[in-house]
Amino acid sequence: MADPAANELKKRARDGRGLSALARMVSDSPELRIAFETLLGGLRLSLHSDAGNSILVTSAQPSEGKTTVACCLAIAASLAGQTVLLIDGDLRRPRLTSAAGTADGVGFGEVLEVQAVASEAIHLVELFEDHREAGHLSVMAAGRKSPGFLPGVDWTKARTVFRSFSERFGIVFVDSPPILAVNDALLLANIVDGVLLVVDAGSADRYELQRAKQQLEPIGTPILGAVLNQFDPKIHGRPSQPYGGYLHGSRQ
Repeated sequence: MADPAANELKKRARDGRGLSALARMVSDSPELRIAFETLLGGLRLSLHSDAGNSILVTSAQPSEGKTTVACCLAIAASLAGQTVLLIDGDLRRPRLTSAAGTADGVGFGEVLEVQAVASEAIHLVELFEDHREAGHLSVMAAGRKSPGFLPGVDWTKARTVFRSFSERFGIVFVDSPPILAVNDALLLANIVDGVLLVVDAGSADRYELQRAKQQLEPIGTPILGAVLNQFDPKIHGRPSQPYGGYLHGSRQ
């Protein structure tokens, strides 16, 4: 994925328009929309119908675009008519609260600790103010708790609580901290059905990716695949788009 979406999210997140800005970008760009629809389809096939519906979106290191990818996947799923829950699981650097324009109240942290119920923490966000295209997201902010509580969580109980509300949705995305930065992503991987790794094409390090994979494997949650983000065809691949005509060409 190219970087305009990430730049737009950073630009608009503070004033609560981040998700709407991304939704317009995904909706208006055939290439971007098809890219995320294709990724979404691949994730669905990897999960299988009986293997659950929740996906942890993470990366090896910070600034690889995991939040943008999680948001765009959730938007693509919503535009496809699915019921979607997008969770801010990054309690250290929460970004979805401001990007979605939700109030700073109870959230994912309080729900995991059974100090709040999911209905108190989930906010419905309309993606298009002009209603040009149906679409909305259910968003659960990170909440007010410090991330220091995570190691002491009863994860058996947390898994039960998580499934009790995640099963109300067609698909659930959890944005988490990077794997090698802190231990949070490994703890959260215990309660989801699959993990998606986001890899920055410009700064990816093979050994860091191997370390991230090695840390995830003992948990047993399937790694569904990886997204090569910030891909620049001029640097990382062929400059031409041989299949571009299928996006914009007329029917023969």
